[in-house]
Amino acid sequence: MSKDYPVKARKRSWIKRSPLKVINEVSLTIDKGECIGLVGESGSGKSTLAKLIMKLEPLTSGEIFLESQAISGKKYKDIEFYRRVQLVLQDSSSALHPKMNVKESLLEPIQNYFPSEKANWIDMLTRVVELVGLDASYLTRYPHQLSGGQKQRVCIAKALAVQPQVIIFDESIASLDSDSQDLIIKMLKAIQQKEQISYLFITHDLQSTKDFCNRIAVMYKGEIVEELTHWDTEQVKHSYTRSLIEALIKV
Repeated sequence: MSKDYPVKARKRSWIKRSPLKVINEVSLTIDKGECIGLVGESGSGKSTLAKLIMKLEPLTSGEIFLESQAISGKKYKDIEFYRRVQLVLQDSSSALHPKMNVKESLLEPIQNYFPSEKANWIDMLTRVVELVGLDASYLTRYPHQLSGGQKQRVCIAKALAVQPQVIIFDESIASLDSDSQDLIIKMLKAIQQKEQISYLFITHDLQSTKDFCNRIAVMYKGEIVEELTHWDTEQVKHSYTRSLIEALIKV
């Protein structure tokens, strides 16, 4: 798939400016229960790719499939798509309503997507709270009463509440301290093994992908230049990937 943005010409200029190509013929496959790491520097197109997959931006060209079914066309029902594919963003504070406590925040997606299962709402709520390692005492708390790591766990619980097949994490642990990052990654590993959910883990932190992801796709200037199964210098072919690994080794 590709994504171009039009570039406005300067006033009184007769020169026609070419569109800015942000995503250039990117192809990526994620298997069931697999975690793909997408790494690259800021501005490489990682977040734009997430927006395209989530149908928050229209494709310039290409197609997106979920279990062999095209989902980028208008005929696909959005409500079903957004149950099957969820997005967890970096800023958990903005993702949570300041006037809704944890219970209200988690019940909202459950009520929206499973209106006919009212008798099971509390059981579904309890299940996702346990999955993310929180106890019942957190249900009455509001976002300002939670730490950064706790807020991100609530956001992950909201994504899990609708029983998705795919979760996209767009720099979801970047704002957390290293201890919180480690705890969140361990939690996500455990959830993935139990639920067989596919992850697209977008990050600029190479260390976090090292032991977490099954495969790593390296993005550079809007293109996936390389896919790796290990951070092995002998496996690397692209110079940009090699520089990333060298920086990781120095750290």
